[in-house]
Amino acid sequence: MNGVLGVRAEPAAVHWAIVSGTPDHLILDAHGSEVAPDSYKEGESLAWIRQRVLHILDTYRPTKVGVKYPERNAMGANKDAAKCRCRVEGVVLEAASTQNLVTVTGALGTFGKFIHSKSPATDLGAEDLRGLDWSRFKDKKMREAIYVAASVLTEG
Repeated sequence: MNGVLGVRAEPAAVHWAIVSGTPDHLILDAHGSEVAPDSYKEGESLAWIRQRVLHILDTYRPTKVGVKYPERNAMGANKDAAKCRCRVEGVVLEAASTQNLVTVTGALGTFGKFIHSKSPATDLGAEDLRGLDWSRFKDKKMREAIYVAASVLTEG
């Protein structure tokens, strides 16, 4: 299977989606969330996430990987969580690199440009995205992973 992997990271988890199809008719091939066990220390959690990402890459064989970075104003009061999330994003990039995959990174606005959207936030609140019914995905993080994959697919 080919397609594009989109990833939205958290301090000890990744939300992911594989999207294929055309820019006007997107197909969601697979999706999921990989959450490291609570008992793991940070190093163990990162190693576990890396193994899960490698499994996803091996299973679905995407042609590209998109990783959503936090928005510039996303640091907020919990800077430790933001730093942990950045480390998870780095693990995802390293895992994709070991598979010689093209990676695309950026904040939501970057991915919005790829899909020629004036408002990614509006896109995330919609019931569908270019023929892809995502109304069943109420979790914003999963929608972001799908959006990232769709945008990288559209980007060419």
